[in-house]
Amino acid sequence: MSGIIHKRICPVHEWIRQLEQGDIMNRCALFLVSFLLMVLIAVTSLASGTTLRTYTPFAGQDPAAQAYNDLMEEWGQETGNAVEDFSGEMDDVTIESLKASLAEGKVDIVVLPVGAGIDPALLVDAATLQAAAPDCGVRLMNGMKEDAGIILTPVRFNWESLYVNTEVLTQHGMTIPATFEELVIDCLQLAQTGVQPIANALCEWPEVALDCAASMGAPDGSYGSQESLDGAVNVLNSLVLVGAFGSDPWNVTDQDMEEQFLGGQAAMRFDTSDLASLIPEDRAGQYAVISLPGMDGTERTSLVGSPDCGLAMTRACYDDPVRREAAISFIRKLLDGRVSAVGAGTLGNSVAALTLKATDISGVLYDFNQDHFEEWSEQVIAQLMSNSVAAQ
Repeated sequence: MSGIIHKRICPVHEWIRQLEQGDIMNRCALFLVSFLLMVLIAVTSLASGTTLRTYTPFAGQDPAAQAYNDLMEEWGQETGNAVEDFSGEMDDVTIESLKASLAEGKVDIVVLPVGAGIDPALLVDAATLQAAAPDCGVRLMNGMKEDAGIILTPVRFNWESLYVNTEVLTQHGMTIPATFEELVIDCLQLAQTGVQPIANALCEWPEVALDCAASMGAPDGSYGSQESLDGAVNVLNSLVLVGAFGSDPWNVTDQDMEEQFLGGQAAMRFDTSDLASLIPEDRAGQYAVISLPGMDGTERTSLVGSPDCGLAMTRACYDDPVRREAAISFIRKLLDGRVSAVGAGTLGNSVAALTLKATDISGVLYDFNQDHFEEWSEQVIAQLMSNSVAAQ
């Protein structure tokens, strides 16, 4: 448990010392000054800040632990408020402790996994919080919906997207592709120079590439539909035909492809948010993650993946004007992207930008058709392989 307490120094003590040394000091004057001192101390104490109690997963080995600690200290220094933090792994023991504290009205802000089993009556839903403070960063996402509605506003996601090695692109006179057409052209030119454009094995663990391609191939809002499935085939077929996945993506392992990308021998890779934690800090400046460029010419703002955790203000906090005002101030910082920015430098900044501008979280293709996803993906890969061989 950690807290940040800030105290303000009152100059009245120095005034009394000077008065006591003077000849005109008398008991009445001392009494009056002492009374004023007590009043001022009381006012100063009230003005020195509010202590918020928080429960989050940002502790221990969590990648956001240091960023969260820095954020708490920064907020405390700026506002004179303090945070009494109960962060830890969100296991059954922590959840039960949280439930008890919520029932007693002793918690102000929680960051939880979706579906944590907390009574929604003890929390303020995201729409109410957004209406109370439109500028504090609260977003309403259908992907965060639970039985009781959208209670949590997103803090961190398990996303899938396209990573780029900017150093490889720069070496070949290229910039980060902003459109699907630019992506295809870059892949063609890189392949012609003998550089691996996109390091993914299509014969093994193709799910991430399929998920991202489905988002790129159909408009936002249609993810998981037949239109997006057809779009995934169109996207990957366009990339395969220009050699985007190498000359033989059917007979390599995805582990080899990952190592090739992390080793700087490939320009891009479709992968999950977990990859960011594998990139060394001293090389994070040459990597970035980008929004998926759509075949229709528009950037995708709905993330592929699932929510990791979301934030809510407690009902007890919301009903207390003093606590509510302090909590809204803290939430502004908590939702500024720093705790979602896995990685350092350019990589961390790009992750923060990707997640902050997200308008929703779509899920992954497996979520939409669990019974037949494997069969469908095998058919797609077989079709892509056949098209590739025919083109040669």
